[in-house]
Amino acid sequence: MFFLERHRTRPRVFWTLAFIGALVLVINGTVFYSIRTSQALLDVELGKRLEGTAQIAALLVRPEHVRSLSAAMRDSAAATVDSVSDFVVQMDAIEASDRVRAAWRRLSEGAGASNVVLLDPDARVLLRLNEPFGFERDVLTLDRAALTRAYIGEAAHSPLYEKDRQYLRSGYAPVVDDDGAVIGAIVVEGGSSAFRPLEAVRTSLVWAAIFASGLIVLIGLGYVRTVGHLNRIEENLRHTDLLASVGQVAAGVAHEIRNPLAVLRGASQRLQKYENLNQAQRAELLAMIDEEVGRMGTVVQNFLDLSRRPKGDAIEFDLRPVLERSLEILRVELDRSRVAVEYEWDAPELIVEGDPQAIHHVFLNLALNARDVMPAGGRLRVKVQGRRGEARIQFEDTGPGVPKAIRTKIFEPFYTTRAKGTGLGLAFVDRIVTEHGGSVTVGSASAGGALFEIRLPAES
Repeated sequence: MFFLERHRTRPRVFWTLAFIGALVLVINGTVFYSIRTSQALLDVELGKRLEGTAQIAALLVRPEHVRSLSAAMRDSAAATVDSVSDFVVQMDAIEASDRVRAAWRRLSEGAGASNVVLLDPDARVLLRLNEPFGFERDVLTLDRAALTRAYIGEAAHSPLYEKDRQYLRSGYAPVVDDDGAVIGAIVVEGGSSAFRPLEAVRTSLVWAAIFASGLIVLIGLGYVRTVGHLNRIEENLRHTDLLASVGQVAAGVAHEIRNPLAVLRGASQRLQKYENLNQAQRAELLAMIDEEVGRMGTVVQNFLDLSRRPKGDAIEFDLRPVLERSLEILRVELDRSRVAVEYEWDAPELIVEGDPQAIHHVFLNLALNARDVMPAGGRLRVKVQGRRGEARIQFEDTGPGVPKAIRTKIFEPFYTTRAKGTGLGLAFVDRIVTEHGGSVTVGSASAGGALFEIRLPAES
C-alpha cells in the first residue's frame, strides 16, 4: 500500500471510531436520561397527588371517630366486651368505621388510591379502607420520616417503592382535633398505572441501546475492513491505470524511437563509406548519432519513470536542500542556455513526507521544461512559500506561456506541443505530486510566461 494512503487512512479510521464511540455514548445517555426524567416527573406528580388525597382523607375523619376507634381498640385489648358499656363502645366504633370507610371509598375511587389507613399517635392501625384477607400477611409499608412529619402537623409523601409487583407511594397527613392537636395520622397508599409501562419501555430501550451499540461496533469494524479493502483496490486500480498507460506509452515510444532509428540508419550507411568522408562530415555524423541516442535514452527513461510502481517507503525530509540541489545540478545547463535563475525562499523550514528523490525529479522536469520553452534564453524564477500547512513551490518563466485551452491537457501522457517532445515529463510530474498528497497547476506568469505551482502537505 502506498505510503500516502496509509498516512491518510489512520486518522480517518481513528476519527470514525471516535465518532462511533461518541454516538454510542450519546444514544445510551439520551435513553437513560429520558427514562430517569420521565420517572422523576411521574414520581413527583404521584407524591403530590397522594399528599392531597391524604389531607382530604384526614378531613373526613372527625375527632370523635378517632376517640371511638381508640376506645374500641383498648377495650378489645383488655378483653372486656361482656359489659354493656363496652358493647356501646364497639357499636360506636363500628358505626364510625362504616361512615369513614364510605367517605374514603368515594375519595379513593376518584383519586386512584389503593388503600387508606388511620394510625393513632403510637402508629397503631385504627382503621383501614381495605382489610387484608385472612391468608394474607398484615404488611403496612410505612416511611418513618414522612410519618414523623405527619405527627408534627405537616403533609408528606414517601419515596417510590415496589410492592406486589407494583410501584407505589404513600401520602401522609395529620389528623387534628378541634384544638389543633395532632391525634393521629392518615396514610394513603397508591400507585400510577404509568410506572409499569415505563418499566417496560425502559427495558425495551435498554435492549435497543445494547443492540444499537453492538450494531455500531459491527459497523465500525466493517468500516475499518472496508477502508483497508478500498485502499488495496485503489492501489491496484492506480497501478492498472499505469499499466493501461503503458499501451499508450508503447505507441508513443515506438513513434519517438522510429525517427531516431531512421536517422541512425542513414548515418550508419554514410559511415560505411568512411573513406569518402572528410573530417568535418565524420564529426557531424558522429554528433548526430550521439544526439539521437541521447534522445532515445530520454524517451526510454521517461517511459520507465511513468510505468514504475510507486514504492511504499516514505521518510520525512527537509524540502529546501532537495530544491537547492536540483537547481545546483542544472546551473551549468541553464547557464549554457542563457537562462538566468532567480531563487527566493520565503518560508520557514518545511518538512515533507515522501520520497525526496522523486521530488528531485519533479524539480528537474519543471526547470528543464522552462529551459526548452526559452531557446533564446530568458529568466526562470523559483519561489517557495509556506501557508496553512502546505509548501507552495512556483516555477515562473518568461516563455510564450500555456494557452488556457490546453492547460487541463498538458499533464496527460503523450500530450505535447513541441516537435521533439514526448508528452511524458509533465505526466510524470503530476503523478509524483499527486502521490505525495499535493497538486500541480499551471497559469500565467506576471511577465507573460507560464507559472507552474506545486502544493505539497508540509509541516513547519
